[in-house]
Amino acid sequence: MIYNEHALLYASYYLLEMRAKSSSIPTMRDVAARAGVSATVVSSVLSRKPNGVRVSQATADRVRLAAEELNYRLNVSAKNFRWQRSQTIGVLHGIGFARHEFDRGSRYFASLMDGMVDGAFSHDYAVTLCPKLMGSNSLDALGDGRFDGLVWYSASRTAELELVSIPLVILHATGEDFDFRRPTVICDNDQGIALAVRHLYDLGHRRIAFAAMGLYTQRESPLRLAAFQREMGQLGLATDQEDVINVERWFDDIDRYLAKPLRHTALIASTESLAADFINRAAMFGVRIPEDLSIVGFDSTSFCDELRPRLTAVRQPLKEMGRIAIDLLVKEIEREPVENRHVVVQCGFDIRESTRAI
Repeated sequence: MIYNEHALLYASYYLLEMRAKSSSIPTMRDVAARAGVSATVVSSVLSRKPNGVRVSQATADRVRLAAEELNYRLNVSAKNFRWQRSQTIGVLHGIGFARHEFDRGSRYFASLMDGMVDGAFSHDYAVTLCPKLMGSNSLDALGDGRFDGLVWYSASRTAELELVSIPLVILHATGEDFDFRRPTVICDNDQGIALAVRHLYDLGHRRIAFAAMGLYTQRESPLRLAAFQREMGQLGLATDQEDVINVERWFDDIDRYLAKPLRHTALIASTESLAADFINRAAMFGVRIPEDLSIVGFDSTSFCDELRPRLTAVRQPLKEMGRIAIDLLVKEIEREPVENRHVVVQCGFDIRESTRAI
């Protein structure tokens, strides 16, 4: 029996090559013989792993030509096993998150995934969506070899993140959230909310409310609330508790707000989904959008164009954030140097029909 771990890896690689040879499929050794080099050189060139082997451009070209002439394809399973890689990135939303429907409601998740898939494919990695942490306990899937790294995006912080042993990048978090130990990607919430407040101010609104889900339990909602209060203060507009709507019981809290005589002329919602709920329920209470209440959302995916009226929103660059998260993660996996491990991405602003001047 083979007990040495490295010997086992090479033995497995050899067996895969022998299986290919027995079935008349060209092997790495065939390529090496045709190119007049060693199998080690072929492996270095085709797997794009230097392994300390220096190969001239002419030799690399000769190896690739030989592989093409023989119609040789590198055995990905063998390569990954040899390098102890799965070439797979896990994408996880918190723990045990609810079933997502990509074709309904906000396009937040789909937009984020577009960016992550684009980024992963550009680095030759596959992506696996994880509905929960798999395994006999919550940490099994984070260190059992099925993933080379993990992107975690969640509205709230969880203790499990402190125990993850494989490379991990966290979306919607700041470096301070994890004592700068983990790479993070987040949008510039201060700048985004400032765009929303200034837009409404320029339209003549002075009585502006801020609404958020899980205001005291989620990570970014407090950041956006603080930005709202700060920007209002800079404009000389005081805010109090009546200007903050903490939506905890979903429609109950929204309905309670809309049923009362409006004390605001405009409202900023912390997400486009929440803004949509205000828009969709407003008519039940005789509130006209934007005639009686202008509404601004946050995210600005294509979902905003499906609402009536179309939703004005802060544009969170979700695709870009997804790609950046993957780029950071691949560098962590491959132990490449990273200049900035805590990326803050600027927001945009899309004016549609849910806001108007007063």
